[in-house]
Amino acid sequence: MSFKDFLSFDKMIAGRATQLLYWLGIVAILLYVFGMITGSVGTMSYNAGLGVLQFLVAIFALVFGIVLWRVICEMYLTFLSMNDRLKEIRDKLPGGPAGL
Repeated sequence: MSFKDFLSFDKMIAGRATQLLYWLGIVAILLYVFGMITGSVGTMSYNAGLGVLQFLVAIFALVFGIVLWRVICEMYLTFLSMNDRLKEIRDKLPGGPAGL
């Protein structure tokens, strides 16, 4: 990718950035769930039932959070892919990109 492509927005860099954001989001979700589990263990010392409930909610939040974050990132990548495909279609039209 040349600097001209970067300045003219002809090439998207968000696809690579989305992969990095995906992994950063996974780390954030794991840290949040770890905090929830730590809190549930503390709660178990004075109310076992509530502590177990908090633990189960933390596990549910882990699974739901990771799946939801994956879907959000995939939707974003799908939109970027659609943009690339539309550019390919435009380039195959008679007259090319300048003809539009």
